[in-house]
Amino acid sequence: MRPAHSELLTPLEEFTQLHGATVRRFGRRAVDLAFPNPQFLADPRPYEVLASLAAQAGPLDLRYSPFGGFTPVRRRLAGALAKEHALPYAWSDIIMTPGATIALRVALHALFAPGDHIILISPCWMDYPLYLTDLGLSYTLVSSTHDKRLDPHAIAQAWTPSTRGVIISQPASPSGVIHDHTELQQLSVVLKRHARAKPPLLIADEAHAHQVWDNTPCPAPAAYYAHTLTVRSFGKAWEMQGQRTGCVAVSPRLEPRSETTTALLRQMRIGGHCAPTALTQQLAAALCETAPDLKGLADLQHHARQQLHAAGITVLDTHATRFLYARCPRADDRAFVSQLADRGVLVMPSSLFHERGWFRIALNLGVPDLDRALATIGEECARA
Repeated sequence: MRPAHSELLTPLEEFTQLHGATVRRFGRRAVDLAFPNPQFLADPRPYEVLASLAAQAGPLDLRYSPFGGFTPVRRRLAGALAKEHALPYAWSDIIMTPGATIALRVALHALFAPGDHIILISPCWMDYPLYLTDLGLSYTLVSSTHDKRLDPHAIAQAWTPSTRGVIISQPASPSGVIHDHTELQQLSVVLKRHARAKPPLLIADEAHAHQVWDNTPCPAPAAYYAHTLTVRSFGKAWEMQGQRTGCVAVSPRLEPRSETTTALLRQMRIGGHCAPTALTQQLAAALCETAPDLKGLADLQHHARQQLHAAGITVLDTHATRFLYARCPRADDRAFVSQLADRGVLVMPSSLFHERGWFRIALNLGVPDLDRALATIGEECARA
């Protein structure tokens, strides 16, 4: 293993050890607000649809899937995404993958070459740098603004002659910020300014696109820049993360369009990645135009924010995801998270997301247990 791999792998491995030790120590008294695994079911419909599909399935319903997924499924998803993005997606633009992480990895492997440079926006999902490093791609982490917005000037400053792409998440993870029209328009200006014979690619990670828990608009990056790949997850909003069902969508305006989809399909095969299971593909098709019921999540968000504000804790003003992104009361966010773990409360330090000084709370529990954890967080913040 290369030292660069170890450096990127170690932080999560150390946190996982802390997580396991805390669960073993406190047992059922441990309050896990770290990994986003909700312990209650807010919307039973996806489980009901899954049960119905499984009960009715015959041998042909569970047959091998082509690389990229079943054509009828891809056609349904293309139609749904066309409505969301206001772009004419065809079924062949949709490549089904076993989760959003594989969609991202396949796109990076298929469409970039060793030595290419990619710009990331911090905070960001923990394994973007790991994938890039493993593929021989260099990267620069560009800090977002104080309120976790895109900084087009900083992105432009980070550009190099070898820059070939930018990765953003919309809504942003881990912060939950929704990038607005102005941000995406300014980003598209930067990307177009650096377009040469081969325009840079924008990868829009929309894994949390269906977790906007109020009426805030969530514009699609693909609507602003032609050379965009969109990564989607079908599990998060439906509380089925472990089913690992996702896709990568090639913008209908991206050129060369057909060569790009062919490269993605070939990389699926080369990398040994099959499409998602036949049953979860059918589930994605059945639910793709059904909005999840997020009222319970919205209520939890408002309640938790009120509790934390009352305790004097700064929480980022956001409108999406299951997360709250809170300012750490001390510079060392990992030490503060360890301090909370000593009291049986598990949250994630922002250093896992390539930024220091914050911590992330995943709203996994209902009000009685959640209130106990929030009270503990408030007490430890007051002591820091």
